[in-house]
Amino acid sequence: MRIGVTDQGEISKELVKVLKDQEVVYVPNPASVIREKPEVIVHTAEIPFWESNSDPPKAWSTNTWMAINIARAGSKIGAVNVYPSTFMVYNGKKGYYLEHNTPHPLNYYGLSKLAAETGIASLGNYLIMRVGALYSLSYEGILKPFIRASFLGRRIRCPSEMFISPISIYTFAIILEKLIKNGIKGFINVSGPRTSMLDFCTKISNLFGNDVEEIKMPYIDLSLDDWLLRALGIRIDSREDFLRLFERKAVGEA
Repeated sequence: MRIGVTDQGEISKELVKVLKDQEVVYVPNPASVIREKPEVIVHTAEIPFWESNSDPPKAWSTNTWMAINIARAGSKIGAVNVYPSTFMVYNGKKGYYLEHNTPHPLNYYGLSKLAAETGIASLGNYLIMRVGALYSLSYEGILKPFIRASFLGRRIRCPSEMFISPISIYTFAIILEKLIKNGIKGFINVSGPRTSMLDFCTKISNLFGNDVEEIKMPYIDLSLDDWLLRALGIRIDSREDFLRLFERKAVGEA
């Protein structure tokens, strides 16, 4: 299978590792899609969470407009468009969000992703994943400040009333490979089990050996329900997922 990725960043590099039996090509624009003719396009290019919210025009240009234009080129050659979206298309008032729940973006990052979802879905032949809180030692997601502070040996301050569904980039790449291989299409949540931000921070502190301070903030639940993923026979063990981070740290690959 010929698989296109739209950037050469961290997620793409992990995909290349798990897709070692497939041909992976770089398709950063519509012209390259037409030229390379991949069977599947994984829209890995994005302006990450923190930068999207501080620079909305840049986020709209990449997360939305570029993604849709590349998807249109993919549609012309019959490729499946695979788009990693985000749990931040929701506002956190409900939690355990299902694929059919009404989106209400919490921030501009979520809005830019939701707009791209709509455009790509309108073309048909797609797999759109609402991904939980992605993390690694370097990924620019919502968890990076906590991981970075802990890595630097600082006390980390984490809210106990904020709930998320974390998933490491390493596990995400493995699951994505399975979904592509099995020809899964439509909308699907890809995330780990629901946990509080405080519990996640505690795991991080145990890894790096520093302290955690609980802070109070209004209740917010951004967790995803992964029932559909489980129905496909894919289950995420949060302990095993987190151990992948520990393994990468031990060998200096994270």
